[in-house]
Amino acid sequence: MPLDAVCLRAVVDELAPQLTGARIEKIQQPARDQVVLLLRGSRRLLLCANPNQPRIHMTEKQRDNPSQPPMFCMLLRKRIGNGRIVSIEQAPLERVVTLHIEATDELGEQSRFALILEALGRHANLILCDKEGRILDCLRRVDLEMSQERQVLPGLFYHLPPRQNKRDPLTVTREEFAALLPREETTMDGWLLDTFTAMPPLVAREIVSRAYGESDHRIADSRLWDSFAAWQGQVNGGAFTLRFYLWPYQSIRRLLRQRDRRQLQRTAGQLLRGAGAGGASEAEGAGSHQDRHQRPRPCAPEDRRQGGGICRLP
Repeated sequence: MPLDAVCLRAVVDELAPQLTGARIEKIQQPARDQVVLLLRGSRRLLLCANPNQPRIHMTEKQRDNPSQPPMFCMLLRKRIGNGRIVSIEQAPLERVVTLHIEATDELGEQSRFALILEALGRHANLILCDKEGRILDCLRRVDLEMSQERQVLPGLFYHLPPRQNKRDPLTVTREEFAALLPREETTMDGWLLDTFTAMPPLVAREIVSRAYGESDHRIADSRLWDSFAAWQGQVNGGAFTLRFYLWPYQSIRRLLRQRDRRQLQRTAGQLLRGAGAGGASEAEGAGSHQDRHQRPRPCAPEDRRQGGGICRLP
């Protein structure tokens, strides 16, 4: 699942205490859309602008680097090499993260730079700006022919991507929510996506499912706000919890062979609801009768040979 703005907020909150004040010792660009900052204390920060998996996180993996560093990597080394990360921030409800870096400029004076990761799927980019907000360079240059709305080129001032004309899901009140509710019959998850910005489809379906017991409910009432408000409170309170949900690999393969995607969705939903009540192993009723009492587990060796190291739902 792509990294949405809410999950990215959790990542930034986790990274902030680790990165603030960290000294950049080396800069590498092992791939065209990957930059690794080697920080003092043998730590590595990965900034990835891959269209399929844009992300930012700490990593222990040592990647092979080209014999000749790319031009963007050389620019980063020149501008922010041996610099200090002052802060990390995320634009509100945007998949845009900025590293504010203090480093010595060409005149030998301390200056500020901004290294900006736009985790925007196929529009993902990594941009270096000076203290005035002017673009020094970027991984993917966007000219007028590529976009009429926003260009990303050296020498231009940086501007955030255009915002959608939708409501903020983290500040909307009960009264505002009730006034926005549709009067006609429509899918509730679709309405959430059309009304609120930064609302991932999976989260919208989960909110509706928790309110009505099904994700394709079509008539709104107060239960939707109760479910929405619970999610809103968790996000605003920073109540993020990292969980890995594992399920028997052969059970998933059997359902896939039967092309029973509805059963797959029920299996996943029951597993997640059971985990919320006390752990993934407590989910009941998931899968067929013969799988009902099996517990989520890591893949067996023979399963790994057939398809990856972790059993995960498609």
